Amino acid sequence: GLAVAATLVLPGAGTARDTGETWNGVMSAPSPSPRYGVASRAEVVLDRRFTEMGERHAFDIPRRTDRGNAMVMISCPRGAELLYWEDGVYRNALVCSEWLPYTDEKRRSGVSLTVRRGSRFEVAVLPAGSVARLGRTLVTGQDARRVLERADGGRADMRFKVTDMWLEPCESGPGCSFADGSVPEPTVTVTVTPGPSPVSTVTVTVTPVHPATGGTTSGGG
Repeated sequence: GLAVAATLVLPGAGTARDTGETWNGVMSAPSPSPRYGVASRAEVVLDRRFTEMGERHAFDIPRRTDRGNAMVMISCPRGAELLYWEDGVYRNALVCSEWLPYTDEKRRSGVSLTVRRGSRFEVAVLPAGSVARLGRTLVTGQDARRVLERADGGRADMRFKVTDMWLEPCESGPGCSFADGSVPEPTVTVTVTPGPSPVSTVTVTVTPVHPATGGTTSGGG
């Protein structure tokens, strides 16, 4: 608890009478020490549409900073198969099965990946079942080329979107969070018991709300 001795001039003109009553009030807590948190930020740095299936499409991932990661979202027909290369090296084959969180249009299926900034990223969207035509597990870049050569073409409304994401320090504001959770500034309840003289030395008992438990601590003079 916190007990504070204070000199209090009681209300009224001239001499105040000791009524023996207890006065209750509220006062602000002392200003807390600065707290430093982090806020997550995001910025769309590339947004392109393409339509041809069965072809490789190349995109250069912007290198604006070296902070955080870049997230790629590729919308493609649900169930379609997607092959991708990074800096000319074949990486993997995926199925367009995620629901992507586009905010400016209806939900779209596709895939999402974390990519390296400054890289050249290539994708090929193929009709479902194209990889199975290889007759074995697709492993190498040569396998990917064979799958692409044998795949049927087609057209669809597809989209390649790159979002730059990073963390930055903050003290307050939208999106600012702290390791120990958000702790509001407390309100302190004060109980004052007047003494016998016109200018009384009184005992102030402060009962702050404990931020961790929601309980109270108290003390007296």
